[in-house]
Order: sequence, then structure tokens, then C-alpha cells
Amino acid sequence: MKINELRKELDETTRLFLSAKYYELDFKYIHSIKFTQPIVYSTFYLFIERIFHAVTVALILDLSKLFDKREKFSLGKLRNKILDNYENSELSSYLSNSEIETLFDSIEKEEIYNLLEKLKNTRDKYYAHLDRTRPDFSEIQINSSETGKLITIVEHILKTIELKFFGVSVDYNLTIGELGHNIFERLDEWEKYRETYGYIREN
Repeated sequence: MKINELRKELDETTRLFLSAKYYELDFKYIHSIKFTQPIVYSTFYLFIERIFHAVTVALILDLSKLFDKREKFSLGKLRNKILDNYENSELSSYLSNSEIETLFDSIEKEEIYNLLEKLKNTRDKYYAHLDRTRPDFSEIQINSSETGKLITIVEHILKTIELKFFGVSVDYNLTIGELGHNIFERLDEWEKYRETYGYIREN
């Protein structure tokens, strides 16, 4: 693989990662509304739950695309393309074969394998397909600490590749304003005001 080919592959994998990362932040934030803004949640709970479900599905699907080796721009495919005839490629002048293997070792650990099984079952049996026979959802449902762990792994790999191959230090974080995570706080302020003073009406 040439360095310009790696750039194209990395851009596509990064696009998937950014989508997953921001959905994961939304996932945590929206889930917290019922505890941090209970007035807003009780008023708009049907809408909030629909948003939460949509974000959850999108997050599960994006993470699946990143970790399922059959997916076109997964981490597994990226590693295989990088290592293909690595000693004779121009990429070998940036990192050794063993350094690349070590970088991707994190996705082969047993703990991560078990998480990916939960991810796969959640996707296949609840979101992508409606199987008649399904395991108890509570037994396979992936939680925010687990999705966060997967996001951290991908972020480390992509940041390392950007730095070592392209000399770029990348920050994938968005500000609160860009994420829009103050919307329910503003609604909470409005609902508290309305409960105290009622609606403002013209005379």
C-alpha cells in the first residue's frame, strides 16, 4: 500500500469513527436526561425516548461497521491492507511490522472479543433483524461504558496512524455548542419558568 492509498482508507474509516464517536456522546447525554432534567423528561419523554432509540441504533450500526471484519472500512480490513506486502511497501519506512501489529493488538483481546459478541447480537437480533427466537435483551445489551471502551480503542489507533504516517496530531472532540448538548438544559429552564409563572399571553 502507498501512503496516498492509506490516506484514502484512513479518511473513510475516520468518517465512520466520527459518526460513532458523536452518536456515543449523544447516547450518554440523552440517557442522562431522565435523571438530570426530570421535568423535561416527564414532559417530552415520548420524543426523548424516540431520539434515544434512534441514536442507539445508529451507534450500534456504526460500531459494527468499524469492528466487523467483513465490513469494507473496518479496523480489521485497514490492518490487513496496511500489512499486505508491508516490508516492500513505502509504509514500512514509517513504522515496523511489529509496531503495526502491536497497534492493532487491542482489537484482538478476549475482553474486546466478548464486547464485540454483544455488539453483534444486539445488532443482528434486535436492530438489523427481527428474529422470532431471541436471547433476553438484558443479557446482551451493550452499555455506555462498553461502547466508550470501543470508541477509545478506535480513537487511539486512528490518532497513532495520523501521527506516525502523516505527522498530524488530531483532536476529534467537538465543543458543547457543536454537539448541541445544552438543548435540554434550556428546555428545563423554560419548563421551570412556565411552572412558576405560566404561559405568557397577549392581552
